[in-house]
Amino acid sequence: MEGRLLTERQLCEWLQITRATAWRWRKEGMPCIKHGKSIRFEKDEILKWLKTNGKN
Repeated sequence: MEGRLLTERQLCEWLQITRATAWRWRKEGMPCIKHGKSIRFEKDEILKWLKTNGKN
């Protein structure tokens, strides 16, 4: 799954978080890729962000 882009739903299922938590973490700087109205998350970048921000 390295380098794979996840949708918000997939991110929430993977991390077992709510959409509200995903939104809050994005506001706190969690990396995401915006393409039009779509938002995607790169798994490797999310893992790095979680580790450096004490979320995991």
